[in-house]
Amino acid sequence: MTELGDERLRTRTGELSFDRESRIVRFDIDEGVVQTLDDAKENIAATKRFSKGALYPLLCDLTRCKGTDQDARNYYASDDATQAYSAMALLGGRPVARMIGNIFLAVYGNRAKPIRLFGEEREAIQWLTGFAD
Repeated sequence: MTELGDERLRTRTGELSFDRESRIVRFDIDEGVVQTLDDAKENIAATKRFSKGALYPLLCDLTRCKGTDQDARNYYASDDATQAYSAMALLGGRPVARMIGNIFLAVYGNRAKPIRLFGEEREAIQWLTGFAD
């Protein structure tokens, strides 16, 4: 597997980074963002580029996200998008973020890739490390 370093990659709605200790990719969504289909496509393409073709567990921090529109949610659940990670933890501490995560899981949670919603980052990372090489 390709080793990732300390680099970061920004998109319009957030930033990707690699946590070497847990061997997971993080996507931290910016404060107040409402994600659109174009944002979702940019974020998935950026995740694939950032990971250099390897599949890593992905922590998607929704705690500061304001919303994700229907087209973006549909794209995030598509076959193209799920090829960007080995497993995904959605982190949603605030009620709005947890609502976004719960809607996503209710509609798309039975896909081929493991996806779970967490309220605590520590628990999300612990779960994801089970999918890291």
